[in-house]
Amino acid sequence: MLRTRIQGGRQYGNLVGLKDMRPRYVALAFTVICVATVLLCWQREACGGTSTEVALYTAHQAITKHLIMSDGTSMDTFTTDERARDRQGRTYLKTERVFRNGDQRIESFSFLVEDPVKLRTLTWDSNGKTVVLGEWPYWSGRKGCWTDEYGQRLVSSASNEDWHKVPASPGDGKLETIGSIVDPSGKRVKARFVSENLGHKEIHRLLAFGIRWTTTPLEVDETHNIPETTIELWKSSEFDLKVIEVESGPHFGLKRLELTDLQRGDPDPSLFEPPKGYTVETVEYHQVPCGRK
Repeated sequence: MLRTRIQGGRQYGNLVGLKDMRPRYVALAFTVICVATVLLCWQREACGGTSTEVALYTAHQAITKHLIMSDGTSMDTFTTDERARDRQGRTYLKTERVFRNGDQRIESFSFLVEDPVKLRTLTWDSNGKTVVLGEWPYWSGRKGCWTDEYGQRLVSSASNEDWHKVPASPGDGKLETIGSIVDPSGKRVKARFVSENLGHKEIHRLLAFGIRWTTTPLEVDETHNIPETTIELWKSSEFDLKVIEVESGPHFGLKRLELTDLQRGDPDPSLFEPPKGYTVETVEYHQVPCGRK
């Protein structure tokens, strides 16, 4: 059963104007109020749109995999992810990695802190003593392929313009589009995306909306092997958090992610700081065409 802990809100007092102030102090007070209003709108994303509050949480997700390897064999793993978001809008992700060497199971962990306000990321893992502080020229739409000033670090994330599109409602049927995905080498591969809107339902006491995507690569060659997959995702709008995600395909296998624990409220601040004794290396990223290092 999913555990939840609700933290109460805070009440804020009203700003009361003072009478009989001299004109220059009235102007100063008006300026302060204007600046405060702009900052409040920016924080809540209320200017020109819908007001949204940042939901604070610490959560765990269980991930079960039955993956089909390129040689036809399969691999079964069970791992967990830990996620959190704080009042500053920073997000934290701890990912468990499992490697197998015969009958030996080797575990390691990787960590990612994203700070959209400072346009920074922090990454490190349990196998080294170095934290990479990534500085980005912009935040929204950090998709595609990126590298540092020396071209030695290549960071790529799924970059496509179409697969996120879904019908407006479940009654609108399926939507088919043609776009591209990035293969492990960083090369763009043309693909067909078919999406469905599954509506809303309650899962683990959270209201979740559902989407189903089927991705079919339209280019096949020896440099990449991307199988056809179907992803069914149920996500909480309140926390912008995956509740259930199932990815499957005849040549892919099965991957299932499910939210197992959620605690509302402020997470541990230490999650967002580099470990003591680690060396911090600063990297400035710039975008490059995918397929070029």
